[in-house]
Amino acid sequence: MFQVIWLKIVDFLYLLKDVLDLTSPWRVVVLVLDIAIVALMAYYVIKILKQTRAKQIVKGILLFALLIIIAKIFNMVILNFILTNFITYGVILLIVVFQPEIRNVFEKLGRSKLVGVFDMDDNIMVKHSISEIVKAVEIMSLKKIGALIVIEKNTKISEVLKEGVGLSAKVSSELIQNIFMPRTPLHDGAIVIDRAEILAAKCILPLASEVSVPKNLGTRHRAAVGITEISDALVIVVSEETGIISLAENGKLRRELNGDKLKEILLTKLDRTKSAINLKNIVKK
Repeated sequence: MFQVIWLKIVDFLYLLKDVLDLTSPWRVVVLVLDIAIVALMAYYVIKILKQTRAKQIVKGILLFALLIIIAKIFNMVILNFILTNFITYGVILLIVVFQPEIRNVFEKLGRSKLVGVFDMDDNIMVKHSISEIVKAVEIMSLKKIGALIVIEKNTKISEVLKEGVGLSAKVSSELIQNIFMPRTPLHDGAIVIDRAEILAAKCILPLASEVSVPKNLGTRHRAAVGITEISDALVIVVSEETGIISLAENGKLRRELNGDKLKEILLTKLDRTKSAINLKNIVKK
């Protein structure tokens, strides 16, 4: 039995050698280069997909492909007929529906730098933004000024931004406080921050169900939890009634934070260098 399995493995390796055309050292070099280019392309595509909710569609496509394989293996004639015929029109449908996302992918690939992942200047700006956000939150907490601050991570919330007032302004404590000052034009709704830039203000967020949020909390907290249920954003809430600082993430709310604790959490979640160190520690363990 073992000998038969070993012979099949050997036959497969010889077949693989013929398919890959490994007839000379030069062909081996070309194969390594080929694999490296494909891996780099896959990395960038996955990285860009993670910045949109299109990744859920990708999961659906993978499930669809699995169903096709199952239908062919077990000779499910009707299911196989429906799925294979749907592919012809499904690809066209996906291109039409996701035209903006596809355009954004190619735009980002054109603008991206290979060394961008390791850009230390970006982390310096993020740390400065975190300091400015925490400073503003502490002051608004003392003055009991209600605030709702959304910090984007990987998943972009373009639908929310469309409903708000575009700013494209540098993050500063003074600007954040002015936006949420009562009776000013932009104080209602949330502001959305992308690393070192305030993208928009007066944004309307989807509300979480009343079950997800304690009944004694208001609309701001429901909105904070609601947007984190459909994205990986971090949302800071300052209560207008009590001045209590809260942080929403992954559909959950952390209450009664002080400035130091909030800053510590934000640095851990948003600082890429710290994330890399934490990942190395996990791998070591």
